[in-house]
Formats: sequence, C-alpha cells, structure tokens
Amino acid sequence: MEACGAVGSANNPYKGGAPAINDLLGGQIPMSFNNGPESVGQLQAGTVRALAVTTGSRAPFLPDVPSMSETVPGYDTEVWWGLIGPGGMPADLVAKISHDFVAAVNTEAVKERLGKLGAIPIGSTPETFVAKIRADYDKWGPIIKAAGMKAE
Repeated sequence: MEACGAVGSANNPYKGGAPAINDLLGGQIPMSFNNGPESVGQLQAGTVRALAVTTGSRAPFLPDVPSMSETVPGYDTEVWWGLIGPGGMPADLVAKISHDFVAAVNTEAVKERLGKLGAIPIGSTPETFVAKIRADYDKWGPIIKAAGMKAE
C-alpha cells in the first residue's frame, strides 16, 4: 500500500489517496494503491484489507502483508517524503535545518508516531537526499515522459 494511484477511469484519474479511498469504501472501485499513512486508519478499522505493499520488502507496520516483490521480483515503488527548500539557500542554513530536522525525526516520540502511521523515518543528509531524488528521477523520468504526464 505504498504507491499512490487507483483503479479508475482514465478520463477521471484520482488526485490523491483520499478520493480513491472514499471510492474504494463506497464500492465505486474494486481496489486502490495508496500510501501507508493515508490508509492505516482504514486498515486498523478493518474497512479495507492490504493485499500487498509495493516496497521492496515487507513494511514494519504490516509484517504479515507480503511485498509485491515477493511475487514480482524487483518490484519497488516506495513513497517518500522530504524537506526541500528553495535553490540557492546558504550552505550554513541548509546544514542547520538539516541537523534540526534529523534530530527531530530521530526522537522516540516522532519515530513512534510515524511508525504507527506506516512511515519509516530516515533523517538522511542533504547529499544523500539529493542522490535519492536523482535516482528516482533516473528511474521514473523516462516512464513519466513516455506517458506524457505533467505536474498539476
């Protein structure tokens, strides 16, 4: 339940997980791909059932749910969130914000809360995060271009 998207009409794509979950609960669609934090409440309530996670391995908050990669080797469409600022920020400011953000993400309270929501806190360096963004761009960029997708 990590990739955001849903089974629906090509003429009426979903603009986020909440509308997809609403239609799933209402029976308008038979299944949906949603990320953990927006699905965990429904999973805990038993109103939806996780069939698989789309990360490369099982999710800690759903240990009994298989990963798609267990059936389709190499399948991994993890979702991540990060803190991004405007280009040209002074290096000392980037370092300070990064340090404070990593410190906050690594507190037990934040790790516990994010874990309950199905998110796995990392708290990497700005350089590691840039490398992740570039790797995802290299992975998904050709697919996005071939499909003619545009940001809205």
